[in-house]
Amino acid sequence: MTAAPDTPVLVSRRLVADGAPLPVLQEVRCGPPGRGELRIRAAWSLVSPGTELHYLDRSARTGERFPLGYCSAGTVEATGPGTPGFAPGDRVIAMGWGEAVHADVVTVPHRLCRQVPDRLGLDHAVVACLAATAVHAVDRATLCDGDEVAVVGAGIVGQLAAQTAAARGHPVTLLDVRQDRLRGAATLGLDVAEAGAFLAGSGGRSAGGRSAGGRCVLLCGTGDADETVAAAARWAGRAPGRPRLVGVGRFAARVEFSVELGNLDIRYAARCGAGYRDPSYARGLTEVTAPAGEGTVTENLQRALALIDAGAIRPAAMMLPRFPLGQADRAYAELRERPPHPAVLFAHGSHPPDAPHDLRRSGGRAEEPRAL
Repeated sequence: MTAAPDTPVLVSRRLVADGAPLPVLQEVRCGPPGRGELRIRAAWSLVSPGTELHYLDRSARTGERFPLGYCSAGTVEATGPGTPGFAPGDRVIAMGWGEAVHADVVTVPHRLCRQVPDRLGLDHAVVACLAATAVHAVDRATLCDGDEVAVVGAGIVGQLAAQTAAARGHPVTLLDVRQDRLRGAATLGLDVAEAGAFLAGSGGRSAGGRSAGGRCVLLCGTGDADETVAAAARWAGRAPGRPRLVGVGRFAARVEFSVELGNLDIRYAARCGAGYRDPSYARGLTEVTAPAGEGTVTENLQRALALIDAGAIRPAAMMLPRFPLGQADRAYAELRERPPHPAVLFAHGSHPPDAPHDLRRSGGRAEEPRAL
């Protein structure tokens, strides 16, 4: 379906990094969607703290301006030409840096959108946008039957990667140096442990004879990671099979390549699948082929959404606080203090006058914000 020629131009609020450590809200005009695009009335958007705080810091340092966010969920208002399978009224998730931003109305290429099952609340479905990164990272790990996985970093991507690996039948331990993060992650039903002690000791199920497979470490942390990488390599090399190290987070590390390192495979999982940040693919104008064992961004979004729908990834158990978009400065200020919760959701639309900053969830399908 295509948008009518008289599709109105709307004014939307959008969150922007504008030269300061905290974002500002600005009003922008939203025209009709172009070829291959959907215009979506957002209900929820999800903060990716590592990426967004990085760009806020960069903006404060350089004066560059960035629209923030890349994970949104809402209802299709209008479709541009060449958007097969979508129609106004569809409930969708949408992702894309500079496209599925924190705004009340977003225009997003259709291959970065997926339809949401009726039984699934949009506040839970939006987590699939970041879960697609976890799906891609676990693909990049090339796990085999019996392999044991340690996920270092209990932030939002680490928690999603741990749930994704567990859903594939692998024994998983989620690690962090912070006990408050581990206590929160324990509600997901995962084994959790203090990172330093786990990696320094024999640690893991393989040492106890419960697994004959290899070991893989997914590094989902931030900052300087020299010691973490070295400890992870030693831990992965203590088991039979092929030891692997997959970088997922935004970190820096110096690796001492020598015979002492052992036969360690090192990979990095950037973004969320083939075709991401490819405008031509995203709008359906060209095709891409993912490497063997991996998926396109469209496929990975669908796989992540299916994991949530099946209960293998549990957004409700992650206890993500909810803020009205107008309180975004407060949300980012809290994230800068590294709170126990790994991320936050922004609610778009109207709210009761007495709504607290942490809008609590109801059981089952969550109530969704009303349109402006």
